[in-house]
Amino acid sequence: MMDLEGIESFLTVAHKKSISKAAASLHITQPTLSTRIRKLEESLGYTLLERSWEGVRLSNQGYYFLPYAIQLLRELSNASTVLTDFNVSGYETSIKDVTNNNKDFKIGINSWLAPVFTKAIISVLSDHFPHLEYRFVTRPTNIIKELIHYDGIHLGIYYHNEQKTNFYHRPLIEDDMVLICSDEDSAIIQNNIDHIYKLDKPYLLFDNPILANNTNLVNSILSRLNINRFQVVDDFNVMTTYLTSGKGYIILPRTGLFQFPNFPTSRMKMIPLGEQLPSIGIHIGYNKSTLFLEEIKIIEQELSTFFKKENVS
Repeated sequence: MMDLEGIESFLTVAHKKSISKAAASLHITQPTLSTRIRKLEESLGYTLLERSWEGVRLSNQGYYFLPYAIQLLRELSNASTVLTDFNVSGYETSIKDVTNNNKDFKIGINSWLAPVFTKAIISVLSDHFPHLEYRFVTRPTNIIKELIHYDGIHLGIYYHNEQKTNFYHRPLIEDDMVLICSDEDSAIIQNNIDHIYKLDKPYLLFDNPILANNTNLVNSILSRLNINRFQVVDDFNVMTTYLTSGKGYIILPRTGLFQFPNFPTSRMKMIPLGEQLPSIGIHIGYNKSTLFLEEIKIIEQELSTFFKKENVS
C-alpha cells in the first residue's frame, strides 16, 4: 500500500527544499517528517532525498519519482472531485450514472491493447447480447490484474508478465516483437538487430511503456541488444517525432502498431524480429465465479477468430 502521507511529505520537501520549512508547512515536527520520508524510501527501495550541510535536494531517483507522486495525488483529488463536488453542484443524476454500474459487465484492457480489441468486443456484444450494459476500463497490465483480483472488473485482456495471479487466465496469442525506426535507419539494420550498433542512436525508453510491467522481457531485450544509450520519452507523440526524425528506435510488440494509425504513410519502418527476440503473450483473465461467463466465452472465441482475420499475430 502506497504511503500517501509519505508522498505528501516528499512533495512538500521537494517544493520547500528544506526539511524544517516543509515540516512547518505540514504542521508536524521535523522528526515526524523525517520518519515519513524514511518509511516511504524503505517501501520504494531507494533514496528520494539527499541531505548535506547545504540542505536537501532530490536524488536521481527522486527526480524520476516526482511526476508519478504528483500524478497519484492529482488523480485521487480528481476522483474526490467527481464523487463530491458534482453532487453539490446539482449533477446528482450524472454522478449516479458514473458510479451506479454494479450490474454492468466491466471489461479491463491494457491501455496499449485497447485500439486492438475495443471495436471487436463492441461488435461481439452488439451481435450476441444487444441489451447488455457494459463499460471499458483501460489501465496497465498489473492494474488490470489487481482489478480482477478485487472483482473491480469481470474480464481482463492484457500483456502477460511474471506477476502471479489467483484467477483463471490463458493465452489468446503470442505477440512477436518488431523494431520501429525511420526509413533511413531501416536500410542500415536490414532485418538484423545485430546491426543496431551501426545506428549509433539511442533506444527510446518509453516511460510507462507496453513492457513496463514485464521486467524479465525488458531485461532480455536490453541484454540481447547490449543497449547502453537511452532517450527517455513519456509522450506518444514525442516518441513518434523522435522516430520519424531518425533520432532513435524502439522495440514493441506487433500489436503496438495499432497505436500508429497513419503508420503506412509515415516515415517510419517496421522490421519484424521473429525469433531474434522472445515474444510476449496476450492473455485473457477472469474469475470463474463471475456472472458473465457466457459473455466471456463468446468474446474469447470471437477474438481468436478476429486475430486470424486481421492477421494481427
